[in-house]
Amino acid sequence: MGKVYISSLETPFAEKLAALFEKDGYKICTVPEPGIEYFIDVTDEEVPGDDRKAGEGIDADAAAEAYRKNVCEPLARLSEALPGMVGRKRICFLNSVKSSINLSTETSGYGHNMSRAALNLILVLSKNGLAEKGYTFRLFDPLAGTVPPGLAAHSAMGYFTRDRFADDEWDGLGRNDELNLVVRDALGRELPW
Repeated sequence: MGKVYISSLETPFAEKLAALFEKDGYKICTVPEPGIEYFIDVTDEEVPGDDRKAGEGIDADAAAEAYRKNVCEPLARLSEALPGMVGRKRICFLNSVKSSINLSTETSGYGHNMSRAALNLILVLSKNGLAEKGYTFRLFDPLAGTVPPGLAAHSAMGYFTRDRFADDEWDGLGRNDELNLVVRDALGRELPW
């Protein structure tokens, strides 16, 4: 089998996801290298100072740091990996309902949440240019703290490795839903942005 890039193996979710791919015969890489079929970025960084509550204002420095860690650094890794991607060419990022304009009920962590929402939009624009070159995208919320890491990893593995058809079912007509970028959570629900 091919190679899977996972940006970090420092969380239980990432460790369990790596183990599932290894069980299926994939080699796990933690630095971008040629021959990668799956690019999986598991970055979800909280930064100090980004804990102000509603009405206390936004810490501009913390928001900028969250953007650097959650958007700039992952996109730099993707830029490095893209030229060497082969086969599946699947680009996967973790995300969260906290970044949803429609569903977020957060009252703090503005920098983090805004950085995740910015990543969503950047990935939509990237998808628009890369889909014609055979790249496909997945955004996934592991529901950290709600769903055990092992179960979330199994859900992610299924979502990352299978193709999406209309309504997630092959309809016999060959319609393909890969052109729509959606966020799915560990329970299989599609999250509105």
